[in-house]
Amino acid sequence: MQPDPIKKRAILGGTFDPIHWGHLEIAYAALEQVGLHQIIWVSDRHKRDPRQQSRVEFEHRQEMVRLAIAPEPAFCLGPPPPEDPKAGYAIVTGQTLQQRYPDSQWYWIIGADAFSTLPKWYRAAELVEAFEWLVAPRSVSPPPVNYPEETPLFMEISPLNLQQGRPKLNSSLGTFPSNRRDNTALLKTEEICQQVAIAFKTRQITLRWQILQSPTLPMASTLLRHHWCDWPKIRTWVPEAVQIYIQTHHLYQNPQHPLPQHSSSIPRL
Repeated sequence: MQPDPIKKRAILGGTFDPIHWGHLEIAYAALEQVGLHQIIWVSDRHKRDPRQQSRVEFEHRQEMVRLAIAPEPAFCLGPPPPEDPKAGYAIVTGQTLQQRYPDSQWYWIIGADAFSTLPKWYRAAELVEAFEWLVAPRSVSPPPVNYPEETPLFMEISPLNLQQGRPKLNSSLGTFPSNRRDNTALLKTEEICQQVAIAFKTRQITLRWQILQSPTLPMASTLLRHHWCDWPKIRTWVPEAVQIYIQTHHLYQNPQHPLPQHSSSIPRL
């Protein structure tokens, strides 16, 4: 009997507060570019950034990820992280999944900004040697919290739902690297990756990495949390099933702009 072929698997971790189409676009880019068989989504139980002002519990964030990735067979939800925040290191997650799927070639999908901190991660040397790193280009500049409502981004992303699968983005938003914004993002990301590689080389560690060919969309979970109620069009940044879940459970409510009572469907925006 022939042994099962080695599968290409990747980990994609994050707070996902909430998950949005930007996260999904990165995952699809990795799926296609590397020929991955599976992407395992791992939600952080504890928010490590004190600036993230959100009271949404892990269980809600985990369920929103489950709903968002459900239509794609190559996506699956990873195991819940441990309750103890000190035990939730990336190396623990990586080793747990490697033990679960032993016959695999492993990748780690990560944003450029987070990748820049990799040399400081706990047991970073072991992580670097166990994975190839797929780096999502960073935006030229993060979108401000007071992002204006009527922008090309809002106007050109049509209402989305899970039945449509991945989002269809107008070409004017750019496909990697077809415009100046994406070219600048590529150059900045290349610079970050080279710096990280040099940092590990000084430790006699070889870092394997490649940049994902994904558009740099100015989407941010911070904006969704801040403006879910007062900018209705921003809800198209998440799949329809996530929209319904947020509305049903009254998440991300601005006291000045309370969400309406839940109905069987959300109006097309």
